[in-house]
Amino acid sequence: MDDTSCRTKRLSLALGAILSLVLSASCTYAQGDPRPPAPETEAAKPAGEPAAYAAPLPRGRTLILTDGSFQIVREYERQGDRVRYYSVERSSWEEIPTEMVDWPATEKAGAETAASQQETLDRLRVGAASDVAVTIDTGSSLLVGSGVFLPDSAGFYVLDGQTVLGLVQVEAQSRIDKGRAILKGISGVPFISTKRIIEVPGKRAKVRIQNAEPEFFIRTADGRSPKLALVRADINGDKRHVTTAVIDMVGTTKYEQNEIPVLASEPARGVLRLAMGQKLEPGEYARLETTPEGLSSYVWEFGLDAAPAPAKGKTAPANPRTK
Repeated sequence: MDDTSCRTKRLSLALGAILSLVLSASCTYAQGDPRPPAPETEAAKPAGEPAAYAAPLPRGRTLILTDGSFQIVREYERQGDRVRYYSVERSSWEEIPTEMVDWPATEKAGAETAASQQETLDRLRVGAASDVAVTIDTGSSLLVGSGVFLPDSAGFYVLDGQTVLGLVQVEAQSRIDKGRAILKGISGVPFISTKRIIEVPGKRAKVRIQNAEPEFFIRTADGRSPKLALVRADINGDKRHVTTAVIDMVGTTKYEQNEIPVLASEPARGVLRLAMGQKLEPGEYARLETTPEGLSSYVWEFGLDAAPAPAKGKTAPANPRTK
């Protein structure tokens, strides 16, 4: 066999082997693996390092012409009476007269494309946020402000602007209304109701806030939702009067107090959020808890300080009038 025949035979065998490999790879890709085989030039990643994300090519923009046709361009710019654009189809810069472009149609198409892309991005962000939320225990990682998280431990907290403060719990004291007791003794009538005044010691609460519309969060150790009331306290000597318990002749107790409306919600399991139904006035306040046994003797206290008065500046003298 001569050299030409040998070379021809070897070339045929090589081509047959290459064709066989190509067909084998194509069959494998079509039958099960939805991903195309990785290019041989890609460097191997170290173990544990995440795979690189291949960013998609930017979508083309549509340049609609007055004759009804259009050009898919990467970008374009108007230069006097010419329009210079980069053709996606031909991968080159080209120019046409501006009067050949239907500008209203082009701008409308661009706005629709931008809106569609924004909608897609919004859906992707919502999906990503949902995926992240599934992995977060909102009971212990609750975002209550811009970069502000609620502490993990059980307690009563107030969000004052961008600061979270823990409220202090104090023990209330109860005393009989002397005026009502004297009236009952003089009349001799046993049907007069009894009044008990509930107070906390001190004129001022230890915790002070500045925001007239704070938000409150209570995290209980057992996951329950306590029954709470926000009341404004009246300073009486060296004590703060928070409520008055009125006990009628059959033993039913009602409370007379300056209660502030609140809006309650449950942002996470075991967490109760209380928002203001109205702005608070500067003064002393208390959170009262009602249990199945009655009013708890321990209350949470806080005070709202008045906003500082603006500094008085010197008034500039009026300019003399000129004739």
